[in-house]
Amino acid sequence: MKSEHKRLKVINLFGPPGVGKSATRSGVFWLMKSYHMSVEEVSEYAKYLVLTGRTWQLKEEQLYLLAKQNHKQVILRGQYEYAVTDSPLALCSFYAPKSYMPAFFDLVEQARNQFENINFYLTRDLSRDAFELAGRVHDLAASQQIDLEMREYLDRLGIRCIEVPTDRLTPWRIVNAVRPDIVTRADFPFPEPTA
Repeated sequence: MKSEHKRLKVINLFGPPGVGKSATRSGVFWLMKSYHMSVEEVSEYAKYLVLTGRTWQLKEEQLYLLAKQNHKQVILRGQYEYAVTDSPLALCSFYAPKSYMPAFFDLVEQARNQFENINFYLTRDLSRDAFELAGRVHDLAASQQIDLEMREYLDRLGIRCIEVPTDRLTPWRIVNAVRPDIVTRADFPFPEPTA
């Protein structure tokens, strides 16, 4: 049994399917590691279900998904200061059917509150860039609708996010927001894009 420890700081990457959450997770993890920060990445269990053809569980077994995703974070407590994930626990209740077990939604909130959450919302014009379908169940139109609904959902729950555009500077922007004392603007490898 682990002794008392600080709450794990979880960098949660929110956004619609195809916005670049998984790539950003990997980039943030790499960048934090390159600065010798105590961090581990927590991959999206839902993607595993899609890749193994078990998509029915995405709707019917959100409790199972919550348990799997929560476990990935719980085992990091006391071992790392940070975790970075492209599958925030709050998304389990977002993707659950409205008729799902009523107590489930409170359980998700309780699970989420075990951690110190640092939330980012990734943005990108999904219609402008190529939309990758591999490893996902949503197409472009569904992803655009999810973007609108997810923003409303987060707002309704009072989950505040720092909005970050998805491009080659995204990992630097996120780590700079988390630890500006370690990763400064001077460390960014490319100039900021102009509008």
